[in-house]
Amino acid sequence: MFFEDKNFIAKKIRLARKNAKLTQEELAEKVGITSKQLSRIESSTHVPSLFTFFKIVEILKIDLNDFGITNNTQSNPIREEIDKILNNLTDNELMFYLEMIKTLSQNVELLKK
Repeated sequence: MFFEDKNFIAKKIRLARKNAKLTQEELAEKVGITSKQLSRIESSTHVPSLFTFFKIVEILKIDLNDFGITNNTQSNPIREEIDKILNNLTDNELMFYLEMIKTLSQNVELLKK
């Protein structure tokens, strides 16, 4: 598995950060770590925690398949479309949609009875 190779991880993260046109300081701030920690990750002297790794992957929009991590579940186009919509909403919009979904869900349950 690629994930076990800290040099591979370092190169992927560094390349993705540069492609995103972020400095180490900017990415570190977004991730919630120090720029020194990020520098150590990118120089392969430190392996990030899983939390930090996934935060970096999320921010840089790195495909986990690039690290040899695959999701064996089948993709669902409807869920993917909903995910895309939800990922672009503000917190207030998310709360609004959550309340709508709860209401709709309750109404569907009532119809089943």
